[in-house]
Amino acid sequence: MKAVHVVLTGLGVVVVFLGLVFVIGGRPITGTVILGVGMIMAVLGLRGTRTHNVIVRNELELSGDVRLEDMKCRYCGGSLSSDRISLRAGTVFVSCPYCQREYQLEEVPKW
Repeated sequence: MKAVHVVLTGLGVVVVFLGLVFVIGGRPITGTVILGVGMIMAVLGLRGTRTHNVIVRNELELSGDVRLEDMKCRYCGGSLSSDRISLRAGTVFVSCPYCQREYQLEEVPKW
């Protein structure tokens, strides 16, 4: 959509220039109309597109019985809690509150 604004602004500037040529050349009514159209085109081209605020909400739903209180950190032995779970790029991570190491949670099939 940005290319449309650039083209519209450029055309508006060219039409304004042509309107000035008509006004200077002795055709004030025609030149004024062309100037007005060129200014409208330039203003519409310079107005930015409206942006919409988008709120992205990631929810994590773990399948099966997941008990993080049973999970221990491999390095320091600290308990891993559910409030330290994060979702990045579609992958579930849990971080140790003591040594700050992160683990990727993988779901193992039950069959």
